[in-house]
Amino acid sequence: MASLDRPKLRPLSAQRFEHQGQVYAAITDPLGVFPEPVLIPIDGYQWVVRHFDGETPLSAIQARVLRETGQLITTAQLEELVDQLDRALVLDGPTFAAYHESYRREQVRPAALAGRSYAGTERALRSQLARYFAHADGSGVPRPEPQTLPSRLRGVLSPHIDFQRGGLVYTWSYKELVEQSDADTFVILGVAHQYCRNRFALTRKDFETPLGRVRTDREYVDRIAALAGQDLFEDELSHRTEHSIEFQVVFLQYLLGGVRDFSIVPILVGSFHDLMDAGTDPIESDDVRRFVEALRASEAANGRKVAYIGGIDLCHVGPEFGDPDPLDPEILAEVRSFDTAMLARAAAHDAAGWFGTAAEIGNRWRVCGLAAAYTMLHAMGPARGTLLKYDQAVDHERTCCVSFASLAFVEGQ
Repeated sequence: MASLDRPKLRPLSAQRFEHQGQVYAAITDPLGVFPEPVLIPIDGYQWVVRHFDGETPLSAIQARVLRETGQLITTAQLEELVDQLDRALVLDGPTFAAYHESYRREQVRPAALAGRSYAGTERALRSQLARYFAHADGSGVPRPEPQTLPSRLRGVLSPHIDFQRGGLVYTWSYKELVEQSDADTFVILGVAHQYCRNRFALTRKDFETPLGRVRTDREYVDRIAALAGQDLFEDELSHRTEHSIEFQVVFLQYLLGGVRDFSIVPILVGSFHDLMDAGTDPIESDDVRRFVEALRASEAANGRKVAYIGGIDLCHVGPEFGDPDPLDPEILAEVRSFDTAMLARAAAHDAAGWFGTAAEIGNRWRVCGLAAAYTMLHAMGPARGTLLKYDQAVDHERTCCVSFASLAFVEGQ
């Protein structure tokens, strides 16, 4: 936490906003800590607030403004602005620190997307998921009876796109998971879509869904944190509104709730883009290697039956993501060809190849599950994958394509 004498902005977004003839910087919070934009006059943002870097004292900012604009901002005015922004949770200051600490003490993570990305009541959600399994393109209704033979299923890759677009593909990985695995502990590696200071973020909180509460194995989580040797709870707020794990928990609770006693180990994985830029295989990075080793050691010490779930999507293509041209059949075929190559690497348990295939083209197709799937491939050990289902969600205007798939991995080469 930065001192208010050297104020520091949290990692937020700012956009130009005009209102009643005035121009503002509209500050928004990707984590949703404050729900409504905070408006700052554009001059105040440009000359003052954007220099809140946690290192520059107020006196130096005051001198810079005077030197560059000829305007004198008094110390009292600066201190009042800093106090207002601290109380608005814009700064990494005392108010945000208290908010973060209060969040850490909470035992349950409420469902963030219920009623938005999927049905918000138990009855409606059960009906929604049942339709996906029973659909002609779904997997068919699973039979999650307890297994009588030791399972060789090590894990699955599943989508994390919203259910309306990807629900049918989810069913293939989850039918395989509950029918072919007798696991009672599911290590879920999701994608951190928002900024994280570290590559990995843990939480000890149970996950609430409209279908009931899913227990997090806190002992397992704490063991990972201790072995990894870094503060893996620093980015815990990223779990608050992130969907990539929540969606997996909903499917688990739908299929196994009341059938099998189970728990989860929720892990968000941040960006490996700097390693891609450096041409480094991520496992050569100390923090990635330590985390993978911590996952393996924690599973070995757990004494329970463990399966891995990677909540990932594949490519994000089209003008909605910054590409210049509308989607056409040629582009979609190119994306499919690229995904086929990526998925073949994953199925072959080739983590370096999975990462390298995207790195070769600078991840131009924006594979958002790149780091999470890479981590899972290393953590679960030797396993052979099978592609169960693949799809592309393309909007009617041909401005957006998201691709995704379900894979299942069986232990052994």
